[in-house]
Amino acid sequence: MTKQVHGQTGAHAPLSRRDFLTRAGLTVGAAAAAAAVPGAAYAVQEGVIGDWAADGSKAVDVPDSAVTNASWSDGTYREHNGAAFPADDASPIPPRAVPATWDCECDICVVGAGGGGLNAAARAAEQGARTICVEAMGLHGGNAQEAGMCAILGGSKLQESKRFAFPSYPFDARKLADWAIDEYHYACDPLLIHRIAEAGGTCIDWMADCGVRWRLGEVPVYVAPKNSTLDHHVLKMKDATDAMFSFGQKHGVQYLFQSPAEALVQDGDGRIVGVVVREDYGAEKYIHAKKGVILTAGGFCNNKSLLDKYIPTAAMGCASSYLTAGETGECFRMGLGVNADVSGFNSSASFDGGVDWEAEGGQWARFLYDGMTQLSRQPWFTIDRAGNRLRYMDSRVGEDGANAIYALGDLATIQMTPPGHRSYIVFDAHYEDHLAGFAQEHCRKLITPDLEQIEKVPEHYRDWHHGVQDAIEADVLKKRDTLEELERDLGFEEGILTEAVEKWNACCERGEDDFMYPMPPEWLHAIKDPPFYGCRIGGNLYGTKAGLMINDEMQVISTKGTVIPGLYAGWHTAGGACGENSYIGDPILGSLLGDVSLAFCGGYLCGTYAVANEMKGGE
Repeated sequence: MTKQVHGQTGAHAPLSRRDFLTRAGLTVGAAAAAAAVPGAAYAVQEGVIGDWAADGSKAVDVPDSAVTNASWSDGTYREHNGAAFPADDASPIPPRAVPATWDCECDICVVGAGGGGLNAAARAAEQGARTICVEAMGLHGGNAQEAGMCAILGGSKLQESKRFAFPSYPFDARKLADWAIDEYHYACDPLLIHRIAEAGGTCIDWMADCGVRWRLGEVPVYVAPKNSTLDHHVLKMKDATDAMFSFGQKHGVQYLFQSPAEALVQDGDGRIVGVVVREDYGAEKYIHAKKGVILTAGGFCNNKSLLDKYIPTAAMGCASSYLTAGETGECFRMGLGVNADVSGFNSSASFDGGVDWEAEGGQWARFLYDGMTQLSRQPWFTIDRAGNRLRYMDSRVGEDGANAIYALGDLATIQMTPPGHRSYIVFDAHYEDHLAGFAQEHCRKLITPDLEQIEKVPEHYRDWHHGVQDAIEADVLKKRDTLEELERDLGFEEGILTEAVEKWNACCERGEDDFMYPMPPEWLHAIKDPPFYGCRIGGNLYGTKAGLMINDEMQVISTKGTVIPGLYAGWHTAGGACGENSYIGDPILGSLLGDVSLAFCGGYLCGTYAVANEMKGGE
């Protein structure tokens, strides 16, 4: 039984939803982003984008950005606008009792049909388990389809053929685990880290056997090719998720789309024996999962209350989440409801620069690639709220390519941690003249009509200028006739921005930057001619590392330290790989393998161990 019905969208007063999305540019990029979660999926009613309005009305009072940005009484805490978040509830979801009758039965039920869920379902079915996979959206792939590369660090056949492994060749899982544990400052689960390192290449080879065609230079090689940009990094994972979906179908997986999970079912012995779903967003159905339930439907990047409670640094420092397909935390909350422990408190990972649409009343959850996002990542004059310069991490590729990979995450960390928890970029009327000289690579390359697979980008965004114009019209990118006006409307105290620009212009005239981390001379462009432009930026949150505690066989652990029978979790519902207070920005260090590959690997392990432990006696 395969149901794949696309959802309907609601409206958000005073704009229609269509107008709002046009202005905000929320769904740009992949097929997954183009299918919005139906309005009923975790919202209070059709036409409301969440449940944040205190009186339950559709109209939400969004404060001016100057009031909401780095504006707490002591100037150090940035309050979130609830209106921009798809979800705002941190309460545990209690389990249901076993019903008198079940609506359908299976051995394994997988919650979520993203990269991890597709792998978990396919792996379980391949090993003989009758498997049902439920998904809230109207199609498979989830956030994996918004990603472009899979960063397995060694051990796959393709990498072996190229004599590649990290941190050294030949591949050694223990060496990789030791390197990662050291990078985590030992705040991690070493057994789980080693399991991931050991299984990464195996997972990739298994997916290749299932029909995924890995391409050298795109995935899964860690060191990026020198000329790779959006055309190599974006919109590739759809091929992988399509292949795994097809493989699951061939092995009998039943996919229930537009059927969000509502609660776990727990029997009197504490075992998880099923899932309650709302099939087609209608009546509740009880699925009897006799052998186990696997939770893979994401973390909580888009749940305001969960971020505030479990990852406050991300709540304060990130400008947005680029995971537009869900990530509202229901799986995590279901785990809390059965007394699962939490691992990785205050741990997350962020990616490159992001534009602060949320502070202007726009959406928090936005796709990673649009013209304004790409423009914001260039080496503009960048300061914090006090006017201090911020370091820029260059993404131009060196001899080994690694510097570019690290820069994508390190820049996010820099932007998230200045005084006042927000960074600002400023440039003048000549900004377009400087872009070629910046020569930024990879995910900072501007979207242009000649890129490979450009047909997968919505037509409106195939030219980066359109995204920039959308931001100007929404006043996210502020366009002002004077620096004084720009200073005021960005929320600076009088004199901070104008004095910082004056000092910057003096450096540009000398042709030598006096900052501790100086810009190359070719990047020194004075800010003199109106109109002047500026916007707030920060990291793009792409992974919650706080999650349900699991062991190295992906079993969920209770607050008593014991396994919750029948319950497994993959990323990003699970935590555990990293310990407390780790908000590493780098996309490799942040999750050991990179988030897409971590989801793939976690799903593979979940399917493997759920069948081994629950159906084969622990083989």
